[in-house]
Amino acid sequence: MQTVAQIFEKLGGHAAVAEKTGIPLTTVHSWKRANFIPEWRRPAVLAVAKKVKAEISSSDFPSRPAKQGQAA
Repeated sequence: MQTVAQIFEKLGGHAAVAEKTGIPLTTVHSWKRANFIPEWRRPAVLAVAKKVKAEISSSDFPSRPAKQGQAA
């Protein structure tokens, strides 16, 4: 598993991910800040990885962090 920042670094940064996926930069930045990419958005990120020949797989995405007060 990697952090979202590490994934984005492999893809050229969060601005490059936003540009290549067509997803708003503010949305992509919020993923980096939260260290979580929603499952339904991951195929777009994986498509970018394939285009730029970055080795990223589904298992590299971090899990959703537990909310405070919830068991992990």
